[in-house]
This record gives sequence, C-alpha cells and structure tokens, in this order.
Amino acid sequence: MKRNAIIKNTAKAAILSMALFAFIPAQIVYAAKATSGTDVPAFNKEDYIATAGERIVMTLTMADCMEQALKSNSEIKIKSIDPKLREDDVKIAWAEFEPALKGEYNLYYDAEKSYSLFSQGEMKTRNITTGAGIEGKLVTGTQYRVGMDLERAWTSSIIQTMNPAYTAEPKVTITQPLFRGFGIEVNEAEIRIAKNRKSMSDEDFRNMVMEVISRTKGSYYYYHLAIETRTIAKLWLERAESLYSVNKARYEKGLVSSVDLLETEAAVAERNKGYIASERELLKAEDDLRFVTNLVDDPELWNADLELADSPEFTEKKIDLITALENAFIYRPDYTAAEIGLRNRDIRVKVTKNGLLPTVDLKGSFGLNGLDRNTSRAIEKIDTDYEEWNIGAVVKIPFGGGDRAKYDQAKQEKVKALIEFKRLEQKIVLEVRDKVRKTEIQYQEVKASQLALEKEKQNYHAQEERYAAGEVSTHDMLDYQDKLSRAELDYAGSLVEYNIALIELDKTQGLTLLNNGIELEER
Repeated sequence: MKRNAIIKNTAKAAILSMALFAFIPAQIVYAAKATSGTDVPAFNKEDYIATAGERIVMTLTMADCMEQALKSNSEIKIKSIDPKLREDDVKIAWAEFEPALKGEYNLYYDAEKSYSLFSQGEMKTRNITTGAGIEGKLVTGTQYRVGMDLERAWTSSIIQTMNPAYTAEPKVTITQPLFRGFGIEVNEAEIRIAKNRKSMSDEDFRNMVMEVISRTKGSYYYYHLAIETRTIAKLWLERAESLYSVNKARYEKGLVSSVDLLETEAAVAERNKGYIASERELLKAEDDLRFVTNLVDDPELWNADLELADSPEFTEKKIDLITALENAFIYRPDYTAAEIGLRNRDIRVKVTKNGLLPTVDLKGSFGLNGLDRNTSRAIEKIDTDYEEWNIGAVVKIPFGGGDRAKYDQAKQEKVKALIEFKRLEQKIVLEVRDKVRKTEIQYQEVKASQLALEKEKQNYHAQEERYAAGEVSTHDMLDYQDKLSRAELDYAGSLVEYNIALIELDKTQGLTLLNNGIELEER
C-alpha cells in the first residue's frame, strides 16, 4: 500500500499553489478613486474580542474581494501620494515664470571734508530711494522689470537750487539672452521634465493597482483550491471508512483476514491525518484572503467564515503571440514609464548642450523722469521730454570644464537609459512568450487531467464491482482510491493554475485593468 500518497499530493498542491502566487505580483481592482487620507483608524481591541466568538458567514464574489481589497490598501494609499507630489513639482517649475511684486527702500548718508568754496569745509549728503515694480521671466528667457523709482536727495551744498529734490522715474528694463539660456525649449525644460515625472508616477500607480488586482484574484483562487483539497481529502477518508465498514462486516463473517481489517484501519487513521492537514491549509488560505481584502481591519468581519460565490472558469482563450506582444508595448505601465524617462534624458542633453554656449545677454532700459520739491509734484511733472535710456551687452565665457562635464554626463546617462530600455524590451518579449506558452500548456494540462479523472472514476467504479465480487484485494482497493483522489486533486489544481496563468498573462500584457473593467480616475 502507498501510505501518505494523498497527503503528499495535498501538500504538493498546496506548496505549488503558494509558489505560483509568490510569482504573481501584488494586484487589485480599482473601480473609482484611491484615497490618500492621512488619518490612521484607531485599533480597538475590545471590538475584536467581542466578535471573536460570533459565528458569521460571509459570501464573497471575486468582484467583492477586489473592491474590498482597495478600501484600505496601504500600498495603494502610499502610491497614490506620489502623483500629487509630482503635480506639485510641475507647479514649482512653473513658478520660475510667475511675475513677482518687488519693493525696495534704501537710505544713504555721507559726510566728508570738502575743499569746495560752496560747502564750507564739509559736504553732507542724505538720499532716500524707494522703488516698486513687477519683475519676472518669460519662457524665451527674457527677464523684465516694470516699475517706478522715487528718490529724495538732500545735500549741504549751497549750489543745489532745489534742496531737498524729489525725482520720480517710471522705467522698463529688459535682459534678453542670445545664446546660453535662450529659447522656449531650454527655459521650459524643468516644466516638461516635471510633467513627465508626473506621468511616470501615474504609470507606477497604475502598475500598483494591477498588482493588487492580481494578488487578490490569486488569493481567491488559492482559497478555492484549499476548499477543493479539503473536500477531496474528506472523500478520500470517507472511502476508506466505507471500505473499513465492509471489511469489518466481512471479518465478522470470516470472509477476510485480520490483516485486511488492520490495513483499512491504518488507512482510515492515515487519511484522517491528511484531512486534518487539509483543514489547516484551508484556514491559512482563508486568513490570506482576509488579509489581502483587508477584512482583518473590520472588527465585525475579521473572524467571519468566508464562502466563495465564484469558481475558476475553464474556457479556452485563443492567444496570438503577436497580438500579446503588441498589447504589452501599448499597455504595460513599466514600458510606458520607461519611454517617458527617455524623453527626460533627451531634454537633459539639450539643456546641458545649451549650457556650453557663452553668455551673451542684451540689456536695455527706458524711462521717464520728473523733478520737483515734493514727491507728488515730481510725479505730475513726468514728461516724455525728459527720458532716460540705455542699451548694452554682457558677455561671459567660462574657462572651466564643468559645463562640458555636465553635457558629457547627460549623454552617458542617455546611453545608459537606452541600453536599459532595450533590455526591458527584450525582457517583455521573453515574458510575454513565456506566459503565452504557459497558458497554452496549462490549458492542455486541464484537458489531460479532466480526461484522466473521468477514466479514474470509471476504473474505480469498475474495481468496486470487482471488489464486491471478491476479485480485488483490500490493498488494491485502497490503491485505486488513492489514484482517484490524486486525479481529483490534479484536476482541481490544474484548473486553478490555468486561471492563474491567465492572470499572469493579463499582467504581462498590461491588460489587468482593462480585462477586469477597471477605470482609474485622472489624478
């Protein structure tokens, strides 16, 4: 007799299922908007203790689990903050072009000896200057200031006819870079980089939601397999108990030996251990589903018995490798994020290349002025006949190699990113091909295990008739029961593995959200 046969297969199926789920990235359904609140709910242990003894049965569909998993998922909450941070980065980048109101005040005093006949041996000067205006920068790199400057000038010199003298001067000042720092592309670089980072953050968030979806679906199917495994283990035990009852009656009539009776007793004891083991695995799978759906956070439902309303489906999925590859390069968040990252590298190269140019800035200003004995009258006397203007240029040619190093660094980082991007493309191609193959193989395994189960059932029923006629030994009958239970377990496991393969294929193509009817709100 093959002892522990079904127990070993039960354990094998459980371990295999756990291994499969370990490879399924964390995933979830996101039907509406992931919250990013910072409030942490208080833990009230009394509520949990109060409901620990209650018997609550909760029936869950797959959609229920996915929705429940999103309600309080900490990974989703953390990831949902990143797009908001990147949105603020965009605003910060735009702030460079926001106009600002600037005011100035300056008090100047000077007292010095003088040899002038008009200053009586010393010269004193006291000036107060104030100014206010709007200044800022345009996306072309142009810097501007539009404002008004006021001055009160007093001196001890007797030759100044108006003392103190008040002047008012409205002025426009413009500085325009011609080489370094010129152009919309260069000046808006940080804005475009910030926007791209926001888009990359959105893709990372989408990827996280996909992972939570897949994790939840995987846990649901694993729990279903645990339920099936326990059911099979129970049938396995019941068949041995039934055989024991038959052998006991036969033994009492002297039709079988004590060895046959002892063998069935041992089988019953051993299979009972297998049933207990399957119960333990079931409870663990149930807790895993509670955890991934965040039911553990609900004091009323944390200890509820979970029943599943949905079962793994078995429908053939026609999968075309070319279509799957096209989907992956369109929908995968990591690929989209990598493409956006390359655009940022291009921007950095252009900006640092512009930084190699010399600084040649044109500077010019134009103003009018008015003069009188007080400020208000000075302002009134501002006239176009009294103008002030200047024009000039600033040239700066650095001798250091820092700018060249920045440019070289940006080019090398772009080359590195391109290599990584090509590696990602290769990885996607291999991953998609592997998942397509795996799905096809798993489909064939379900078909094969289904056929094997049908044949094992037919064979078992035929052997039951032979056993009743005394043509089959107790040992052989127990072996046939083992084969039937193993076939039942193989079919249940292959069906779950096929559905998990479909989950993995969806994620590899980036179709998890689309195929589960999930739409993420614009963030």
